[in-house]
Amino acid sequence: MTAVADVPLLEINGLTWDTHGLRRRLSPDPLTLDPGQTAVVVAGEPAEADAFTDLLLGLEMPVGGRIGLGGQEITMRLPAEREIGLVPAGAGLLPHLTVERNLSLAARDDLAPSFVQGRIAFMARRMDIQGFLRSRPHELAHDERLSVALARVLCRPLPVKVVVIEDRTGCGPCHGAVSGALGADPGLAVLVVTDDGTRVASLASPSCIWEIADADEP
Repeated sequence: MTAVADVPLLEINGLTWDTHGLRRRLSPDPLTLDPGQTAVVVAGEPAEADAFTDLLLGLEMPVGGRIGLGGQEITMRLPAEREIGLVPAGAGLLPHLTVERNLSLAARDDLAPSFVQGRIAFMARRMDIQGFLRSRPHELAHDERLSVALARVLCRPLPVKVVVIEDRTGCGPCHGAVSGALGADPGLAVLVVTDDGTRVASLASPSCIWEIADADEP
């Protein structure tokens, strides 16, 4: 019997893209990420970090290379078809809506409203945010908002396998979202995309830290 090779949960291989007219890539190449693991991608500036995150989410297309998830290529898939969720820097919650309404926007699909409400209640218990459902984002502490943003990701109709967590200079630390994701589901993988590697150095070993580099560099 032929042995089946281990396949990383996330594999980014030979990926190149343009940011402000410059061709970019990851260094080293490839990036691989397994369930329960945290990796960090360090960009030189916020716009560069945003551009890479957009590639992962399917909001922009690369020049070349591939993104694989669970052994399947997803490079050209639409955002709704990717099992990748985003926790934005600062949580990205709609300020005029309650926590429950923020979650319901992510959980909506063609299923009955009672099923959606059940999903929200389940995720609220899972993330221990039941007491915040009728609160608005400005009434919550930073880490509480991140917990809500993570619950919003987990409420999506298509379950996520990788959680992308943004870390940006000027926003609060992302560490609470990282620990929350790994605690919520040990099968998840976490990819932190930062514009300052010193802010997140404690989240991953040096072997799990990648940089965005000029594609023309050797």
